[in-house]
Amino acid sequence: MNLLHQGGFMMWPLLVLSIASLAITAERFTAFTTRRFPTPTALAPILETVRTSGWDAALEELESLAPTYLPFFSALFSDLPIQTKEQQIQQVGDDILFSFRRRLDFLATVATTAPLIGLLGTVLGMIDAFSRLSASGNVDITMLAGGIWQALLTTAAGLSVAIPALLAHRWFCRQHEKVAFAMQHTTNAFLHQPR
Repeated sequence: MNLLHQGGFMMWPLLVLSIASLAITAERFTAFTTRRFPTPTALAPILETVRTSGWDAALEELESLAPTYLPFFSALFSDLPIQTKEQQIQQVGDDILFSFRRRLDFLATVATTAPLIGLLGTVLGMIDAFSRLSASGNVDITMLAGGIWQALLTTAAGLSVAIPALLAHRWFCRQHEKVAFAMQHTTNAFLHQPR
């Protein structure tokens, strides 16, 4: 609380951004780590089930293995004509990927704006420090150094909020790409398997 007070009023928006960023990071981390796309090793028995027992039995196995992707596999296993099936797979895949991208834009915004808010706080603090120095009438290096020290707190706080948000955003984007690649790879494998 002391640092918040010393850094000035620009520390409060940074505190709000840090709390929101932390909450979204935790929520997205849970979403990405608990809704992983099945690995090729896990999908191999499913493919065998499709060959031996049909699509319905395979979907029952997938319901417990990867419930998030059940609409995707339902579209993949449907008896629709190939063009209609591909359109349906694309639509369902886009919906799933969109759900994974939810709130990632906020993290990108925090990573961009937090340093700017911190810099603004520093500039305002420097203006205040030089204004007080000018008003005092004498050059007191202690007063100037104290003002600069307090002003730089907001820059440090802005970077402390932005760097974790940026790292989290990059990691989530990479996980999003992995899910997209896995769905594309699985689609190709299932659509071109021998019947």
